[in-house]
Amino acid sequence: MRHLKAIGYIVASEILSLFIGLTLASSAMTFMKLICAVCTVGILICLMANFAMNTASEDLKKSRTENLKLSPLVPLATGVTASLPSLASWIVLFVSHKTSGFDFYKWHKLLNAYFLQIYNFINSDASSSALTSAQVWLMLPLVAVPFASYVTVYALTVKGVIKAPVR
Repeated sequence: MRHLKAIGYIVASEILSLFIGLTLASSAMTFMKLICAVCTVGILICLMANFAMNTASEDLKKSRTENLKLSPLVPLATGVTASLPSLASWIVLFVSHKTSGFDFYKWHKLLNAYFLQIYNFINSDASSSALTSAQVWLMLPLVAVPFASYVTVYALTVKGVIKAPVR
């Protein structure tokens, strides 16, 4: 169930980011594009952090009531699940860039709307053929953002650094 929730949070982040990204994308000002990039990535990080805090809170409560030890693999697997859509999209982009059979870059931007403006900073063209190999590889670390935000906040909540929400 938590893996479905992770995908649900990613989809929610995608929808919110797409709304903000497409609303502010028409501005030609670099400052507005930068604000848009910060806002959309912030949406992703905040939603994943919220999900991580709630999940950690539930896990802590369950471990206390049932006297179970928390497994470190469960939050790692959930973080991987959250990053899978971005990773799959990047792999298709990589293949699209290497072959000239289909053009995926414009779809990659839309499927990862929280990074839309960052992708536009890297290369504003909508064609995969316009990308260099270095630009495609530069996009790969962004795949880890959902994973990193979820796992970091989950770990900090379990350790008590971040106060878990009371339920």
